[in-house]
Amino acid sequence: MSGPITDQEILVGTLPTTFRVLADHVGGAFSIVEQTVAPGVLVWPHVHTDHDQVAIVISGELGVRVGDREWTAGPGDIAVRPRHIPHTVWNAGSEPARFLEISAPGDFEEYFQRFSELDADDTAGRSGLQAAFGVSGVPHWVEELSTRYAVEL
Repeated sequence: MSGPITDQEILVGTLPTTFRVLADHVGGAFSIVEQTVAPGVLVWPHVHTDHDQVAIVISGELGVRVGDREWTAGPGDIAVRPRHIPHTVWNAGSEPARFLEISAPGDFEEYFQRFSELDADDTAGRSGLQAAFGVSGVPHWVEELSTRYAVEL
């Protein structure tokens, strides 16, 4: 088999997201999505209790913060984001940045799907979804990173 198993596209917040490999295709071990971060966008800083993630940059440049470590990742670079460690990415550049995100175990694709179906102002729905998938925010990073890199949620 060559190429992605699926090409289903959704919008997760401001991030165009394409499902590439579903957990069902690999016995639940992992899932892979492709996401695009537009220039000037900060992805909501957060931490997972149940999932490990790896981001592989395809094109453009992503700012990355994992715990206390911060760097810029370009094409081919990998950012490992273990569970229990706060993390985020952003695009301070002038071109869109695309990356593959591998999540293990693979049920995190359901989080993306359900998030895309929520209304933007449904805070109760978002809170319930985050609790169900062991995701919580790191709000004090937002102002710090927004100011430093001229990016916003």
